Amino acid sequence: MWKWTDPDNIKAIILDVDSLDEAYLSFPYIQYIPDVQLFLVQDENNTHDKEVEVKEYYDITNLLQDILVDSNCDSTSIISISNNPLFLKDMMRYHIGTILTHNLAKDFLRNTPDFTACTINMLPKILKGEVSGYAAEVYATYGKTVPQMRLLKIENEISLSDGTNREVIVFIGGRYYSEKHHYLLNDPLSFDVLNFKRYYTYSVDLFFDAALYSLRKRESIDALTYIPLKPGESKYDRFVGLKLEKNSIDGMKLQQILEFKKSFSQKGNNLSMRKENVKGAFNVISDVKDKNIIIIDDVYSTGSTIEEAIKTLYENGANKVFAILLAVNQMTESNIKYQNLKCRLCGKEMKLKMSKDGKLFFGCSAYNQHKELPPTIDLKHGLKSLKDKNKLEVTTVRDLEDEY
Repeated sequence: MWKWTDPDNIKAIILDVDSLDEAYLSFPYIQYIPDVQLFLVQDENNTHDKEVEVKEYYDITNLLQDILVDSNCDSTSIISISNNPLFLKDMMRYHIGTILTHNLAKDFLRNTPDFTACTINMLPKILKGEVSGYAAEVYATYGKTVPQMRLLKIENEISLSDGTNREVIVFIGGRYYSEKHHYLLNDPLSFDVLNFKRYYTYSVDLFFDAALYSLRKRESIDALTYIPLKPGESKYDRFVGLKLEKNSIDGMKLQQILEFKKSFSQKGNNLSMRKENVKGAFNVISDVKDKNIIIIDDVYSTGSTIEEAIKTLYENGANKVFAILLAVNQMTESNIKYQNLKCRLCGKEMKLKMSKDGKLFFGCSAYNQHKELPPTIDLKHGLKSLKDKNKLEVTTVRDLEDEY
């Protein structure tokens, strides 16, 4: 899903000439978005032999300011397309919509664009709004199935203790934003990730049920399992409570196959420390020999825990192992100070809350201090207001620079 873009009001598209091939540069965008403006851009230090008008830039800040002025539209109406995740990372920092034209490498997962692996054939569906976005984000926002949802797919290899390499395929449902990185507060999926650690969460159940069922239709799967609780962790085991109704119809239910040998914390650790902490952390408590297994977990940070679990299953004889995770932790830092919704009665922040029937809405964070019933905002209108409040504005800083 678009984080900062109004999908019904796209008016300008930024095309990264430095990374895109001719098919994307000459694509008939106007056929799918009438009157859309195209801005072909290129780093001034690079050269090109394309017979098209190109806007050269030396930094993204000034480039976007120029495009805001030239296009005469809000940043919520601008998207960018590139084959370079670093270019799109800069666009994200200024709340510009992002489309990556190839698969996202593991090293760039922490700055995941709005859409990835966008082939030229898929582009019309994105522009027309027929592809809704990452599945877990869609379920968290709408709480129901929406056509053409996608998963992030990461392919890698791990080395076993016998020296052989085995394939690792990880599917991820969407993006998680922690409070430490305020790229976007009040994000539905991030709210669900935190809620899922304490309570049964319907939208999370819907996501895992759909993702597992979809993968099982393509692959012969013998068992479904999950990352267990560590010793001393909360007694609430979030995965045990999942209903997985579609999968349960034919008897496929989650079962515990792994257990932790030790307890440890990964918070604040770098990649090498995380890998060392989790090394040899699992025991296999069920027969996995020659079985095809799907293992699920909630948040993917560096991949150390899920990869160690997969490695353990392989070393105990599993034939093929897939992983499905709810969300990947994002580290995108914003160049725009985040502005939250405010209560019209007391001025306190409006935060995401969940109603008794499982629907999300925005409510006053100090609602219990109100003498009268505090206002609420439904999720759709709240998210739209957040996009508008946090859009990139035209500045006059360069006017002063030009005088010297």
